[in-house]
Amino acid sequence: MLQRAFVLSLVLVCLLAAGLSAHEKRPNRANNTIPSPTARYDIVFEALWSQATHPHPNGAGAFPGDAHWSPLVGALHKSGLELWQVGTLASAGMEQMAETGGTTLFNQEIDAAIAITTANTRLNGPGLLSPAVITLTDVLVDGNYPYLTLVSMVAPSPDWFAGVSGLSLKDDQGQWQEQIVVDLYPYDAGTEEGSGYSLTNPDTLPHLVIYSLTGVSPFSSQPVARLTLIRRDRPPKLLMLPLISRGSQ
Repeated sequence: MLQRAFVLSLVLVCLLAAGLSAHEKRPNRANNTIPSPTARYDIVFEALWSQATHPHPNGAGAFPGDAHWSPLVGALHKSGLELWQVGTLASAGMEQMAETGGTTLFNQEIDAAIAITTANTRLNGPGLLSPAVITLTDVLVDGNYPYLTLVSMVAPSPDWFAGVSGLSLKDDQGQWQEQIVVDLYPYDAGTEEGSGYSLTNPDTLPHLVIYSLTGVSPFSSQPVARLTLIRRDRPPKLLMLPLISRGSQ
């Protein structure tokens, strides 16, 4: 009897262990979907910077009649890559982008990151007037490179810009997010003097770190732009088969 009980206990332990192992390997059933190695997104850049959102008295800070945004530039990359970050010095590519709207050097920095596999996709989009909206359509994102960095110059300006750095397109459970909305605020690249909407200014020597201009004249505390990412594809649903109980025969 004791031997039989021991054997039954051993069988039960083995079944429980097998069940736990199978559970660990199952796809996420919380949302009844199969995790996908890639996702496709529309990236919508909405320019909000205007006389209405950032009013200023006449003078150096008056809203410019030729207000616009430089061509969008960015990358999809791994978590360890920082193409720009608040509190750090701007790279040569970021300096060129923030001061002139040029993307040549920043493109080269992204391409260098792609060459060593810390990034895998460079993103480039057109410039736009402000306010206005543009969309980068059907952007393919690899699950190994789920972080987005994207910037554009506030123009005309000394060295001001807005954007995101290392924005994760996955949630805390590692699942692709269906929609992400981020309000964007202005930053100073710390590379050129000037407090108004002007392009020709002396260099800041030595360079300062990148810092926020939210609430600093000529900006208000309102966002200057909004970034919205909308997932285009949908993962396949799991086929949930009903359990069939067999009666004793």
